[in-house]
Amino acid sequence: MGVRRSVQASVIALAVIFLLFAATGSPLAAAAEMPATQNPSTTHLTFVPPCPLVDDTVTLTAKVLGLASGTGILPTGTVTFTQGSTQLGTAPLDKTSGTATFPTSFSAAGQYPITASYGGDQNYLPSSDTETLQVGTACLQSTTTSLLINPNPAQVGETVTFTARVSAGNGLVGMITGTVDFLQDGTQIGTGTLDSTNTATFTTNYANTGTFTMTAKYEGDNKQFLGSTSSPVTLTIVPVGTLTPTTTTLSSSNSHSNFGDTVIFTATVQGGMGSGPTGTVTFLDGSSTMGTGTLVSGPSSSSKATFSTSGLSVGTHSITAQYGGDTNFSGSTSLPLSQVINNSTSTMFVISINPTTITVNQGNSGSANVTLTPSGGFNQTVTFLCSGLPIYSQCTFNPPTITPDGTNTPSNVVMTVSTNVATARLLRPNFGRSGAVLAVFSIGLLGLVQVRGRRQGRRSTLGRYASWLSLMLCIAVVTLLASCGGSSSNNRVLTPKGTSTVTVAGSTSTGAQTTTFTLTVQ
Repeated sequence: MGVRRSVQASVIALAVIFLLFAATGSPLAAAAEMPATQNPSTTHLTFVPPCPLVDDTVTLTAKVLGLASGTGILPTGTVTFTQGSTQLGTAPLDKTSGTATFPTSFSAAGQYPITASYGGDQNYLPSSDTETLQVGTACLQSTTTSLLINPNPAQVGETVTFTARVSAGNGLVGMITGTVDFLQDGTQIGTGTLDSTNTATFTTNYANTGTFTMTAKYEGDNKQFLGSTSSPVTLTIVPVGTLTPTTTTLSSSNSHSNFGDTVIFTATVQGGMGSGPTGTVTFLDGSSTMGTGTLVSGPSSSSKATFSTSGLSVGTHSITAQYGGDTNFSGSTSLPLSQVINNSTSTMFVISINPTTITVNQGNSGSANVTLTPSGGFNQTVTFLCSGLPIYSQCTFNPPTITPDGTNTPSNVVMTVSTNVATARLLRPNFGRSGAVLAVFSIGLLGLVQVRGRRQGRRSTLGRYASWLSLMLCIAVVTLLASCGGSSSNNRVLTPKGTSTVTVAGSTSTGAQTTTFTLTVQ
């Protein structure tokens, strides 16, 4: 009877403990059931095309950035697009790119405030971005068209090349589309299509001598760019044999240079006897004009012109020099010169951060946008990391790496700084309803032992085994509670309060660029 009473008391006590845990819930159990912390998100809204005409389709594109701390999980859910207070539509986020798109159009010219609102998900808080969309011709960008003629003067029957280059006020390259009309004394004589360098060409020859006024007229694309007309250029055609032939050679100050280094190209134009050729030389990278140089007479009937640049992109460039001729000498073009520009990571990209100051409370996180701005066609993979963080804190990046596409377009990543970060935590398990079930089972088993023993008037074999089973179960559960009884608060880590200067690095296989921000933990 003494053993049975001891077992009974132990099991009842154990059952009471579990019932209290299950009925009222311990602080640890409540903490275990708390939802995961949502992280900040950032929404960026863009328009394609950026300046649509009336009734043209424009695609509203929202990109949502964020990083669930340590997981790399991209935002999910939907984005709602609104114009003022009017909802235009909703679109789901693409699971691989984190973007949502919605096509629409506008029936009247004007400025429209457009908002993209991300609704958030279980990992990310909502965010939004509002931008103004300009619709109509007022948003078309102005252009400038220039015209080069080579050779000029030209002899009867000689091939003449007209080269028109269109540029925009913001310096965009590879985005201007359309055609250029070439006019002689106001009458169109040919058309050229703009290539990726915004250059159009047309060639012809003349059967008769004369003087002509030439212009190049860009018609515009009615989408993003307005048309423009070049300044007039006078073309002179002279009889065969009137002009002395020339030869043009080209050299480089350093045919294998690093990106950002200044390279000087020298064109030497050789004429016949007497004084050297005069006029200008045009320096071209492929079909794209880099600039011009004025000939300076030298010895042996030769003249030289130079052009310097530090803006060539990484890679191999085919450089030529075109002499346009003068009243005594015919024009000529050099053989192509191969100019190699090597990669120098120190000047190939820069990184910046916004904001430059992050203030968080202990246990919370903060975020900032890190912008990578490439140059010179840089296209290496850049990996981001932090250094100088206080203890028990970490920074993560979404995405963790960026590979520019070579178009010098800036890219953004979201940096999240988390505090009170430890490698491991000791948490008491949440027994919940299972504890209650175990308690009831123990009481029921003990009751079975008591009833069985009283009916038989003695301890049966089953009773003895059941009593020992109840005792062993009690000991096992008590041991489990003792081993897991530590509170997470006893093992909590705290990032020290204070201010730190943290370095953010973007590194490649050949070098790195850095920036800093100030982190204040309070």
